Amino acid sequence: MIAAVMVAETSRSRTRVDSGGRFRRLLRRVRAALGVRASEAQVADLDRRLERIEASVEKIWQRTRHLEPAVQALLRSRYLDPDSVPYPERLTARRFRISSQNQEDGLTLALLNETGVKSRRFVEIGSGLSGGNSAFLARECGWSGLMVDGHADHMVQVGRRFPTATAVCAWVTRENVDDIIAGHGFSGDVDLFSLDLDGNDYWIWEAMSTCSPRIAILEYNSMFGADRAVTVPYDAAFDRHRRHTMYYGASLAALTRLSSRKGYRLVAVEPTGVNAFFLRNDLAPHIPACEPQRAFRLLERYDVLMQRGDDVFRYAAEMALPLVEIP
Repeated sequence: MIAAVMVAETSRSRTRVDSGGRFRRLLRRVRAALGVRASEAQVADLDRRLERIEASVEKIWQRTRHLEPAVQALLRSRYLDPDSVPYPERLTARRFRISSQNQEDGLTLALLNETGVKSRRFVEIGSGLSGGNSAFLARECGWSGLMVDGHADHMVQVGRRFPTATAVCAWVTRENVDDIIAGHGFSGDVDLFSLDLDGNDYWIWEAMSTCSPRIAILEYNSMFGADRAVTVPYDAAFDRHRRHTMYYGASLAALTRLSSRKGYRLVAVEPTGVNAFFLRNDLAPHIPACEPQRAFRLLERYDVLMQRGDDVFRYAAEMALPLVEIP
C-alpha cells in the first residue's frame, strides 16, 4: 500500500517537473521494490527521497507559477489596445502582478492613472505576510501606509519588508477599525483602501468612516454568486476555519449596495474572481459604474466545488448558519 501511494505521488510529481531524470530513477527504484519484498529500510529510504523531491517540486512551483500570467500580461500590452475596448475591460486589460496575488497591481495602476494620485497613502486591512494589494505601492512607488493583520510574527516581518509602511498587529472589528486607522495617523484622504479579512469584510467596510479612500479594493466571496446580496452575520471573533471554506464574507452584490450608500461605485473585478474595485463617486466620472452581474467572476476552485455539487446556500441551511440579506 505504501509503495502504491509512492508510485501515485511520484507519477503526479513527474507531470510538474523532471530535473535530471531524478524522478525516472526514483520510479525504477519503486518498481524494483514492488517486484521483490521490500525491507523496511528500503521503504523508509524511498519515503525520505520522495519527501525531499516533493519539497523541491513545491519550491519550483512556487517560483514559477506566476510566469504564465506574466507572459499573458506582456502579450496584452503588446497586442491589445485598452482604449479599443469598453469598461471594465479597459481597466482589467492593464492588469499584471509584481507583488499582488492576482494581478491587482496593474489594475490599481490603471485606476490611479485615470483618477490621479493625491496623498500617496494607503490603508491595508488584512495585509498578511505579503503586504497585500498595497505591497507594490510601498515597495516600488515609495508610498506610505498602514498594514494591519492579526498574526504577530508576520507583522514583525512586514515591518522589516516595508519600511515606508506602519505594520500593526491587531484583530480588526467594526468596533475598533476607526481607532486603529486614526490612532496611526491615517484619517482623512487616502488614495487606496484594501480590505481582505475572509470574514467580517462587509461589516468592517460599513463601520469604517475615519478615512476617505479614493479607491477601495474589497474581497468578495464568489460562491455567493452574482445576484444575491448576502453576507455572513457580524461576529467579532469570526474564524473562517471553523466552518466550511466557502462560508465567509459577502457577495459582490452586497458589497456593491453598501459601497453605493457610502458614495462608491463598482468599476471592475479582477478576472480571477477575488477582489472588486470601487471608485469614489467624485472621481473620474468618465469611468462608468458596473453592475455586479456584468463584473462578476467566479473563482476557479469554487467552480470545481460547485461542479461536484457543493452549494454555500444549501450548506448554510443544513448547518443552521445564518446569512444576512442586504436590501
